[in-house]
Amino acid sequence: MLKLLDRYILRKFLSIFFLTLLAFLVIFNIVDLIEKLDKFLKNQLPPKLIAQYYLNLLPFYANLALPMALLLAAVFTIGTFVKHNELTAIKSSGISLYRVATPMLIVGFLLSVGSIFFEDLVVIPATRVRMGIEANNLRRYRYAEQTIFTNIMFQDSPECNIVISIFNRRENAAFNVTIQYSQQQRLQRRLDARRMFWLPDQKLWQIQDFKLRLFDSEGNERVSQIIADSTIKLNLTPEDIVKTNLNPETMRIGELRYFIRRLHESGNEVRKWEVNLHFKLAFAFTNFIVVLFGVPLAAFKQRQGIAFGAGMSLLAIFIYYGLIKFGQVLGFTGLLKPLVAVWFGNVIYLIGGILLLVKVRQ
Repeated sequence: MLKLLDRYILRKFLSIFFLTLLAFLVIFNIVDLIEKLDKFLKNQLPPKLIAQYYLNLLPFYANLALPMALLLAAVFTIGTFVKHNELTAIKSSGISLYRVATPMLIVGFLLSVGSIFFEDLVVIPATRVRMGIEANNLRRYRYAEQTIFTNIMFQDSPECNIVISIFNRRENAAFNVTIQYSQQQRLQRRLDARRMFWLPDQKLWQIQDFKLRLFDSEGNERVSQIIADSTIKLNLTPEDIVKTNLNPETMRIGELRYFIRRLHESGNEVRKWEVNLHFKLAFAFTNFIVVLFGVPLAAFKQRQGIAFGAGMSLLAIFIYYGLIKFGQVLGFTGLLKPLVAVWFGNVIYLIGGILLLVKVRQ
């Protein structure tokens, strides 16, 4: 009987979930198309390229809409059971709400785990293709407005890595620059410059007020000197900096961890990137939490009907997104540790879901 009930619950839950997910994807893409249509027309993008752009945008929106679709699916499933008195009949046969929620919670947990791999294997590659289309076809329109770039990391050669805190495109000037040279994964030489300017005629960088540090084979600093002014030849050009996009959305978890380690080794601030790393894992777990929160929410508000439950669900998901963004800000500013900051919203909703589930227990 329980297996039959599980199949019935899952069939209703998954059908609502897929329809809701499809609706969100259609809405998101239509809104995005309306917003970018002017840029497409100004840059004369052919319809085939626009279609390719939105095909690669689809995984990103699917990953974003997954928690919202799961929450609404849970609310509508339980709400439908309540409306047709099915939940009352199920409880009268000795089956608790906990047991009814179990199949949906399992789906939410599996999707939480699966979304981690989905982002790494599907969303990130698709996002890189989409950003490549933007870089080659739309960025001229956008770059004309953007002159300041921050947190740039560039691998100039297998032995040389460059980290720039701020780059001014208009002046071709970089500020707070770290250039590190390594061999066999051992740091040998490091330059910390306050300013660095591009000399277009010589194709060289002029560095000012920099500190040169040399290290021995054990990683201990053996020479340190301050130099007022010098020039250096790098493969990096201002155009490379403009095109370099280190948005965490384009980095896999493994790549982001490696990037953080390299930043830490070079003595740079890594808090922002640690927040982004933990956020990737915390956001995936959202799929389980929203189901845990949505099931008792629908059962608790059964007298107000399904429409009320759906409205409360949308309000709950928007509040949740506000909480996770607020947590990110707390992490970026250093008021909370990165791990605590990104799990801030999840913990609140997890506790809220458990309390609601206990309260509706009959």
